[in-house]
Amino acid sequence: FLAAFTDTLDRHPLVSALVDESTRVPQWIAGGVNQRAVDWADESVTIAHPAGEYIDLRTSTGLRVWVRTAAGSTRALFEFHHACCDGLAALQFLAELLACYKIRAGGGATSPQLRDLDAEQLRHRGVYVGPERGKPSLGSALQDIWVTACVWSHILFRTPAILAAGGQLDDRGTTQRSKSDSAIDTSIRPGSVGPILPFESETLSVEESAALRRIAAPLGATINDLFLRDFVLALREWNKKHAGSAGGRLRLNVPVNVRQRDELRMPAANRIGFAFVTCNEGDCDDPRQVLAAVLKETRRIKEQQLALYFLGGLDFSTRIPGVVSWALGRNRSFATAVMSNVGLFRPETPPSPTEDRWSCGELVLESIAAVPPIRKLTRAAALVIEYAGKMTMCLRCDPRFFGREDTRALLNEYVKRVRQTLERGT
Repeated sequence: FLAAFTDTLDRHPLVSALVDESTRVPQWIAGGVNQRAVDWADESVTIAHPAGEYIDLRTSTGLRVWVRTAAGSTRALFEFHHACCDGLAALQFLAELLACYKIRAGGGATSPQLRDLDAEQLRHRGVYVGPERGKPSLGSALQDIWVTACVWSHILFRTPAILAAGGQLDDRGTTQRSKSDSAIDTSIRPGSVGPILPFESETLSVEESAALRRIAAPLGATINDLFLRDFVLALREWNKKHAGSAGGRLRLNVPVNVRQRDELRMPAANRIGFAFVTCNEGDCDDPRQVLAAVLKETRRIKEQQLALYFLGGLDFSTRIPGVVSWALGRNRSFATAVMSNVGLFRPETPPSPTEDRWSCGELVLESIAAVPPIRKLTRAAALVIEYAGKMTMCLRCDPRFFGREDTRALLNEYVKRVRQTLERGT
């Protein structure tokens, strides 16, 4: 494992790099061999870090790895800094790690072939519109400016509803926290030594996962549209129970892959934009009405390429000193929650014709789960990942406001909504 880990790091420069701020413009530099440690122990040792979840890229590389072993199983936890790679790139890294493991284990003729990577492509990861579009006309340039302004005005000035904290409402409508949640904020403070990166997950069966595909197609929807709809319904129900009201504008931050076809050889990097699915109070709680609202939003995202306008506005704002820090420093929420669907995790291409799960000798990859990062006032992040024919729904909540039982309760509400979709068939 350790040899395969080193092999994989050598293929992905950003994951093992540091940020140097000694120059006028910050730049990436090599992190060095001493940054490649894996925290390896038996299952009795808590997964923790002296700095908590926070990674300072000036002093630490953007990947931490913990391995915890037991008699019959091993759990590996990877924390990636989002500036180094997005969720798809993290899965790319993990797939190559498993491939390198099989090569190191002496797979012989069955050893996977690693694709060639071109680190030079990383120099262009900040370019989102290819040269094939040519120089825009004055009219199209003005239209781009107008759409970018509209996208960012909605983000900055149309405040979404905040997800209510966990706990129960008392007779006065005040949230009461359980005693077990009295110290839940320790996991994210710098200097914390408590367990970090807690999240919950639930795996749908092969039959349930296949049924969702069959339901989506006749509706003119994708599986992701159904997951978005049911997450909206779960969040509305949660706020109704814990804030006394299901009203307000729910906004989901939806990561969108902006990779181009000619970037297949790019090492791990962040190549996503953000788009936002908004469901107003008038969309009600009826599943059909909420799905219609979601479909309207996701079609706009695809047809108008709104994620690129998000990135364009972000790029422009970085050129004006103080704008980014002002936007991020305001006590405003950009989204109620994050909803990401990273699709199929396939450790080897082509996959084994006889095995659904990745294996190497007696080692079998049973499951994989993941969660996106969350920022201030965006208190929940959900992710769906498919592996071995099963879809796993994962949820992470801000531990300053949610204990483990609270996160599990919200995930249960989400799973319940998805299974109601399966029961209705629509």
